[in-house]
Amino acid sequence: MKWYQKVLGLSLVMVLLVVIAAGCGVPTVGDTAPAAPTPAPAATEPAAPQEAPSADDEDDAPLESVTLQVLDWSDGQLTQRLAFHEYFMERNPHINVEYTQVTVDQFRTSIITMIRAGDAPDVFPIPGGLTLGMALNEGWYQPLTPLLTEEFIATIDPRVLVEGQTMRNGVIYTISESFPINSTLFFYNRDVLDAAGITELPTTYSEFLDVARRVTEAGNGQFFGIIDGGRQLNRLNELARALVQMSGGQIAHANLALTVDGRAPYDMPEVIGALEFINQLVVDGSFHPDSININAPEAREMFAQGQAAFICQGVWCIGPWAESYPDLNFGVMAPPRPDNAAVSFLNAPQVPPWAGVSLNSEHPQIAAQYLMALFSEEYGYQTACVSAGIFVSIIPEINERYMAHPVTLSYFNIAQQLAVPVPIATQRDAAVFDFYAEVIDVQPNLASIVQGVLSGSINDIASELTQLADAATIEWQRASDAIGLDFGMFEFPNWVPGTPYEG
Repeated sequence: MKWYQKVLGLSLVMVLLVVIAAGCGVPTVGDTAPAAPTPAPAATEPAAPQEAPSADDEDDAPLESVTLQVLDWSDGQLTQRLAFHEYFMERNPHINVEYTQVTVDQFRTSIITMIRAGDAPDVFPIPGGLTLGMALNEGWYQPLTPLLTEEFIATIDPRVLVEGQTMRNGVIYTISESFPINSTLFFYNRDVLDAAGITELPTTYSEFLDVARRVTEAGNGQFFGIIDGGRQLNRLNELARALVQMSGGQIAHANLALTVDGRAPYDMPEVIGALEFINQLVVDGSFHPDSININAPEAREMFAQGQAAFICQGVWCIGPWAESYPDLNFGVMAPPRPDNAAVSFLNAPQVPPWAGVSLNSEHPQIAAQYLMALFSEEYGYQTACVSAGIFVSIIPEINERYMAHPVTLSYFNIAQQLAVPVPIATQRDAAVFDFYAEVIDVQPNLASIVQGVLSGSINDIASELTQLADAATIEWQRASDAIGLDFGMFEFPNWVPGTPYEG
């Protein structure tokens, strides 16, 4: 059974097989066709990517016909990705790209199952919650440095080539899909706000609650104050942490550990206040009633259709909205903060590892050629995504030339103003990566508690968060002891929230 058939068996929602268009003939596989090269040592000059033979090279042996399997969750740029595949295969007619796209929640279980079955695709990203160290310890990826050209590496923003995130021991293993900016700003629908008579954007909890109530009342069941994808735990996790940070609270990035006075900080006042704010929106009826039953893509569509005034999402929404809803009158703003907040900020995002080449790929050089094309100006994928406002590229020159969408510029500027570097234990000691491989996520976790608040099944928020803090502290201590790590590694007494942490 083929790898993508097994994905279907796992009930993934979208399988997109990109095949060569009629008329683009695939050369016959010949005995003289070169085999996929074995990756060279990191210090060796990388082999040049194989190019499709030109029509004039009739005397040259045809390149071997190759099927390249690619799997990810990048739904926000589907149109641009499919156009890229069509052009890539036109330029390289010996390569057939089979592309499968799923939701981020489905991806983690699916890719782990496929890897263990020996059916990993050639190119795939690291799912959220897992680190590069975990992936390499499990034998997921092969080194990219010997597969990439020096010219290509030189075009990448060096800030995304980070030890422990995209590199190990100075060797590149994965490439970030986009330059990291926070994914937790609030989009607003100007037409919905106008329909409710709202002229000023809210900045504080009390202002936001008031505006959301007024919008919901004016909507009379047609539109509401705010919508979210309540079935998608990763987005609820990000929403809660953003509100805590805007309260001046000390909390780590999602899936990372940080202690305050030796405890997991989930029951600190800023965390309780953030979830009580969400709860008040629920009690007021300001959350779209379908929020608990939908995922993030569905919530984004409903927002664009005018069913809510606000949604907390990332920059990736902008391009699809501009394409599918050209008349959508929308903007972006900072998340609301408590009325008495002394300081507000957002944790500066980590560099996401994203995609690499499978250790078991039979075509590693072709896979690397695909990745380099994906990030090249020549092939147009990056330029199309940046121009459409979908993301900020890891190639600085592309941003300088093509970032044009006004909401993207606003999003980037607001995110940069709010982002503050915060403590990350892995930067203290690489042994912390072993901690993350050992630690078990306590249930119910923060996202699950937010989901319970959204559904109305949790009322005593403080008690739930205290139980989480107690259980997480015990588990973090256990995992530290198991690998011989000093539990104090997660304590940062010299960190002043709202100011850049510099160690």
